[in-house]
Amino acid sequence: MSDNEADNGGLDTLNSISEGAGLFLIGKGISKGFGLVTNVVLTRYLGTSLYGIYTYLNVIFSLFTVFTKLGGDKSVLRFLPEYEDQPRKRQAMLTLAYGTSIAGSVVVAALVYFGAPLVSAYTLDDPLFVDVLQITAIVIPFQTLSLLTFSVFKAIERMDYNVAVSSVARPAIRLVFIGGAVALGYSLVGAAAGLIVSGVLTLLVALGVLIKKTDLDSIARPTRTDAERYYDFSVPLTFTQLGSFLYNRIDLLMVGFLLSGSAVGVYNVAVLLSGLLSLPLSAFNQLFPPIASRLYHDGEYDELEDVYGTITRLIFTTALFPAVAAFVYAPELLRIFGEGFVRGERVLWLFVVAQLTNALVGPSGYLLMMSDHQYLTLANQLTSGVLNAILNYVLILEFGFIGAALATATVLTLINIVRVAQVWYLEGFSPYDWTYLKPAAAGVVAGGTMYGLSIVLSQYALLVVGGGLGAGVFLTTLYLLGIQDRDIELVRNLVE
Repeated sequence: MSDNEADNGGLDTLNSISEGAGLFLIGKGISKGFGLVTNVVLTRYLGTSLYGIYTYLNVIFSLFTVFTKLGGDKSVLRFLPEYEDQPRKRQAMLTLAYGTSIAGSVVVAALVYFGAPLVSAYTLDDPLFVDVLQITAIVIPFQTLSLLTFSVFKAIERMDYNVAVSSVARPAIRLVFIGGAVALGYSLVGAAAGLIVSGVLTLLVALGVLIKKTDLDSIARPTRTDAERYYDFSVPLTFTQLGSFLYNRIDLLMVGFLLSGSAVGVYNVAVLLSGLLSLPLSAFNQLFPPIASRLYHDGEYDELEDVYGTITRLIFTTALFPAVAAFVYAPELLRIFGEGFVRGERVLWLFVVAQLTNALVGPSGYLLMMSDHQYLTLANQLTSGVLNAILNYVLILEFGFIGAALATATVLTLINIVRVAQVWYLEGFSPYDWTYLKPAAAGVVAGGTMYGLSIVLSQYALLVVGGGLGAGVFLTTLYLLGIQDRDIELVRNLVE
């Protein structure tokens, strides 16, 4: 293959990923908009304590979902692209994924209902939390199957279906039924009921699209070999996802366990805002895993490294300005949710730094997973999860919820550095070159501009004027320093 053919192949692959990322960003922008409005309604009407209970409920469900999926969401990303030309194999793997998830979620839902008093006793220790947990246990199977279906859309590279259901329909339904119930005065119990209704409706919409719009509308009996291969991949991923939960969400669990529901509410708002910085990484991760799997198993290593490097640079560049803005304007952003949430300022600072590191290493975690290093991925997640749990316990007792943020941000930064080093050591792929200095310089100039405006402006005026001017300065500086031609092509695909 000639150099030009290789370059064109790499560009075609990048364009495919960027088109999917563009769809995701549009959908996720809508989703985050709905989500922010929902959370503002909840914080304004519930206050820090009840909002903390609602937040804790969702964290608990996130933990349970790890076991109900049994790695099915990641397994379909691995096997559906590989068996693209073998319809029976695809259906067999899909049957295993849905069958396992249904069985696991029903069992877990029953355990949650009967074990709710015990869960509350070891966490928030609040009778209201017991009632809400029992009421909403029914939604666990519906949430599990919805998440699995979203992954199926990604695996077959139908980002339009995934965006329409997971990023538009789902958050809109949640705003109407959860935010609406609270705004009408039904408080936390209304929010719990809204969670059930939205979970059921979301699954109905997702399955409707899957059945009507794809050829994955039938089941196939898996062979013993199919089952062995599936579970050899999915079971380690279950513990990998448990480790991911431990280093991503154990902080919220332990804040509730060691502090209070009010602390959980304040802490979660800071986490929510910093999570917006992960949008560029999440966008490109929508189609990177199946494409990485295909390139790796087809032996297209040069193209895979090129895709990995270009995407990582673009993710970092895209995430940098929002990170700088969130760091400089942290109090003003938190005040949107209510004056009581401003005390989470330092939590937001710590997570901004951690999320920027996350963007800087790009899709290295998925690259490890799709290149048959799932057991190493498991070790990474479990080690970082256990370390995070230990650090959270020690630092929360010493510094309160600031300690939780310090622990989790530190572990998130460390594991990202380890992942990118492992990709380089095991596969010889590195995403970095001197072009990263250009967005870094633009970020420094924009940050200085926004900080200067904070001396003369405040609150909404500062957010609007400072944010707009800062964005202009960032883009202008980046343009003057020179933008890579390939990056321009990818951005054009994002917005077209």
